[in-house]
Amino acid sequence: MRARVPGRARLATALAAAQVPGVLLAGALAGESLVPALAATAVALAVAWAADLHRPRLVLAVTADLPGLLLAAGAATLTLLALGGATWSSAPLALAGLVLGHTLVLGGALLLRRTGRLGRRVLVVGTGREARRLGATLLGAPGLGLRPVGFVAATDPLDPTRARGLPGPLLGTLTTLPRAMAEARADAVVLAHDGPLDAAALEGLLASGAELYAGPEAARTAPGHVRPPAELVDGLPLVRLERRAAPAPVRVVRRVAEALVALVALAVLLPLTVVLGVLAKLETGGVLVATDGGIRFRTRRPRSVGRPGPVGRVLRRSHADALPEAVAGWARRLRKAGGAAPVPSAPPALTHQAQVDAGQLAS
Repeated sequence: MRARVPGRARLATALAAAQVPGVLLAGALAGESLVPALAATAVALAVAWAADLHRPRLVLAVTADLPGLLLAAGAATLTLLALGGATWSSAPLALAGLVLGHTLVLGGALLLRRTGRLGRRVLVVGTGREARRLGATLLGAPGLGLRPVGFVAATDPLDPTRARGLPGPLLGTLTTLPRAMAEARADAVVLAHDGPLDAAALEGLLASGAELYAGPEAARTAPGHVRPPAELVDGLPLVRLERRAAPAPVRVVRRVAEALVALVALAVLLPLTVVLGVLAKLETGGVLVATDGGIRFRTRRPRSVGRPGPVGRVLRRSHADALPEAVAGWARRLRKAGGAAPVPSAPPALTHQAQVDAGQLAS
């Protein structure tokens, strides 16, 4: 398994390489010579790196990267304008090339993960509710690229009764983690324990170079540095822990890029949110409704037992009813871009649509 699973840097390299032909093609279609096109490609790659678009990730979705890709396409277009005779018409060409390359790489990686040709064998540290939920989710979602092969209790001595109901075998405790990893041929570890952990064992794990992911509670007490952003797995945020933090200049550049990406996302999403909010108001008499998963557009009238109207049906089927929460999320990222990476907290799970309707009926 170790021999045939690519390292976590392979995806980042593929994402960077896929952006080169897209920008070069945009420059060629704009009638530019090779030198301006190469300069625009270099600038686009630098902006994409600063926006952290080349990062390894669990969730393979291009939608979250669209603001960063738009920023990279804009930077490439400005470079073409400065060095050649290109016009602003090259901007959509550059954006289309970047999005296409990004989509092809993420789609190919997702296909390889689902067919079992790409992924990591992981051990889950913890035997409580969070660990069981996370293990079952990872087993049922091979597209995330983490396949649990066993569980490890966080404390000594080993209590065999903890194995009851686990979605995998209980292989030992945290103090015997290196041996359990060798026997299970595991490549990564996920910390899903809600109590204190053996710092010495985790520091040794970080020093070994193994991939280490942590849930919200474990990330608060585990050694190492949080590598943002957090990724939601069945509503549970996971972050990667690294032994050393990135150098200060790199952190500054990435925070500036994160602020710019958040501004781009808000500039694109806010007008659409306003338009959809007006349509929801006209159809339902209200705009927003609070759910366990955040704020959403109202899709039916308060105290209504009928089906939603045309706007409500479109919002539900397209998942655009969650757009207000997405805007709030980008606003939070903009606010936190100037500070240290926050330790994620576990949000409540998204409610089923029937529960959303129940909230609207009670409003």
